Amino acid sequence: TFNVLVEISKKPGVPGWKDRRQACAELLRRTDADLIGLQEPLPAQVEFFLNAIPGYASVVGEGYTDAALLYKTSQFELVEKGHWWLSPTPEKRSSGFGNFLPRILVWARLKHKPSSQEMYVFNTHFDNSMPSQSRMAELCQKKLQPFMEKGLPMIWMGDFNTDQKRGRYDVLTSNGWKDAYVKAKQATPDGRDDNVITMTDGKARIDHIFYFGRGIEPTAWERLEPIDGKTL
Repeated sequence: TFNVLVEISKKPGVPGWKDRRQACAELLRRTDADLIGLQEPLPAQVEFFLNAIPGYASVVGEGYTDAALLYKTSQFELVEKGHWWLSPTPEKRSSGFGNFLPRILVWARLKHKPSSQEMYVFNTHFDNSMPSQSRMAELCQKKLQPFMEKGLPMIWMGDFNTDQKRGRYDVLTSNGWKDAYVKAKQATPDGRDDNVITMTDGKARIDHIFYFGRGIEPTAWERLEPIDGKTL
């Protein structure tokens, strides 16, 4: 899961997209991940990654790429896909939880070709305003319930702008959902990682990979570092 920072952003001390895009692509190429959740890209940024790291297809919602899912086509076959908006009217493009920009969750039902096992994968980007994180967490748990009843393993990842002190981490990890990080060797008792510096709360994780269901278990957790000290 990777918030790539929208192309038009001009954050102090952060290189523009054209100056860091190759480093971003090389980072993903190096991981050789089967599934990648991108947050905050514009459509042109998604297209860049599809060209820069061949072998992936994308799932987005109505052309709105604030959350985009990439899957390796050699490993997965797309069975079904969809999305919902993180708002009081999730069936149509909208906001309404105190956030200015629309936020979205995209999902895919994928068939793992080597094993024929099917699974659901969800990717999202919560807003960085309150109380939107709490309302979005509650909405997603409600919307996820029908998927959970199908009995397939599930992965839910993204930039949730939520840690144990901000938003509703307790809601995100309710109803059987588990945080892959707590299985990591570096995990702290309360699930916080004091090595991760974010803009919201000093030291905390706001990006998460959650999992649910039988037949799925994390074996390792890693924070990917910039290559050769380059800012991503």
